[in-house]
Amino acid sequence: MKKFLCFIIIAASLVSCGEDISNDNTGVFRGIKDNGLWEGGNSKATIGVGNRLTIEAATLTEVMSLKIPLPPMTIDPSNENTFVTHILGTSDTKVAMYTLTTADNVYIYKTGIGSGDGQVVISQYDGQTVSGTFRFNALNQDLESEGQPSVNLQEGVFYKVPVY
Repeated sequence: MKKFLCFIIIAASLVSCGEDISNDNTGVFRGIKDNGLWEGGNSKATIGVGNRLTIEAATLTEVMSLKIPLPPMTIDPSNENTFVTHILGTSDTKVAMYTLTTADNVYIYKTGIGSGDGQVVISQYDGQTVSGTFRFNALNQDLESEGQPSVNLQEGVFYKVPVY
């Protein structure tokens, strides 16, 4: 009986110490930046002039953003044939941008016409949230800067980022 009571007390203490992970991961924005995990907070999507959607997240010193045309509401998350793919490095209306602010400088990395490459795939958009995947190679916009020449992001994902 003592062993049974001891087991119940231990089990109860382990259960009560567990972290509640039942949230739905709303507003996730992360990827592998230059071979290390990058995760931004306060992710949001905004609709701007010309029906352009900007999806972004930030850390204390970094901002990452994806700017693409507003996706259609006909995307079905369960049907890959309805996903919308935007190729980066071929247009100034489809852009990935990474900004790093240090004590001495601001470094801006960006894709554009003939500059960098990558893609953004929208797998869910309902007007309230947006989800998808992305990857890019963005080039330093200041060729004379001391910053690295490019930023590489792989396995990027944004999930249920709220649209404002």
